[in-house]
Amino acid sequence: MRNADPERLLTKVYTDNFSWLQGYILKNSGTLEDAADVFQESVSAAWLNLRAGKFRGDAEQLNAYVRQICKYKWINQLKSSGRIRLVLKDDLSLFEGEADDTEQLAKQLEQNQRLNESIARIGEKCRELLGRFYFKRQSLAKIAAAMNNTEESVKTIKYRCMMRLRKIYLERQHNDE
Repeated sequence: MRNADPERLLTKVYTDNFSWLQGYILKNSGTLEDAADVFQESVSAAWLNLRAGKFRGDAEQLNAYVRQICKYKWINQLKSSGRIRLVLKDDLSLFEGEADDTEQLAKQLEQNQRLNESIARIGEKCRELLGRFYFKRQSLAKIAAAMNNTEESVKTIKYRCMMRLRKIYLERQHNDE
């Protein structure tokens, strides 16, 4: 999909999925505005994952991926707002897999959301350091030079930041259960 025209691909995702999502959300206690919001968030999330290399597949698999994201975003929104009535008449296994795959995807989306919320709470210095190390894959020496620090200090700070992130994540997990 790397060679695909991004504008054409986004247009196809929109035309293939938006009317489906409107129907799904209207059947499940939502409005047209809710559908537009959820769709925008879902397409953005899918697009970021595609650009980051976390999704590899063809256009049809991208459609299924977007639909799954839409469903879980809507389900999470219903849970958080207290709206209960949910009619799951559609086939939940859009990936041609087992029902367990759908449950696993929901669990993974919840874990990702919990991790993002935890990362937001660890502080700017920790976010920068961990982002450079894990996402930009910079060496400790390069990070130390950029942060005007020694490599040993950066290694210690990274460890403390990871422990802080782990603690916040586990507290959030415990509170969610």
